[in-house]
Amino acid sequence: MKKIIFPALLAVSAIFIYSCNDSKTETTAAADSFNLDSVKAAIAASNARYGSGFVTQDSVGFASLYTTDACINPTGIPQICGTQGIMAYFNEGHKMGVRDVKLTTNEVMGGKDAVVETGTYEVLGAQGMSFEKGKFIVIWKEENGKWKMHRDIWNPDTPPPPAPAK
Repeated sequence: MKKIIFPALLAVSAIFIYSCNDSKTETTAAADSFNLDSVKAAIAASNARYGSGFVTQDSVGFASLYTTDACINPTGIPQICGTQGIMAYFNEGHKMGVRDVKLTTNEVMGGKDAVVETGTYEVLGAQGMSFEKGKFIVIWKEENGKWKMHRDIWNPDTPPPPAPAK
């Protein structure tokens, strides 16, 4: 009986050790498939399309840069979520004279689940007139194999107007 139990325990131990090592290999392989440089390149391409959407008045293309459940957090108004809301915000901006937005990335960090970008922006009107300059933070997520903006918040560098006199 002892002769049978020892080899059985040895076999079970070997299987356990092998399965643990195999699991680590799979986890390492999944982590290794994330490449921050390729995500940075995808962000740069998306940022170039972001501003040009105002030039061509392409609200659908603009909204496609965001995840389907994205939320934007503009200054001075409540959060806007979803594709339709983001398209409506874009259309209102275009009606107000926005013709381009220049984005400059300062930092990108994160991993496979989410990436955070920080940077600065400039909103331009006709003939390149500057409306506003400020800073932003975007959380990016991968959706259907493409990196898209998931949460977007920005605010201007100019101070808010003074409070009304009493």
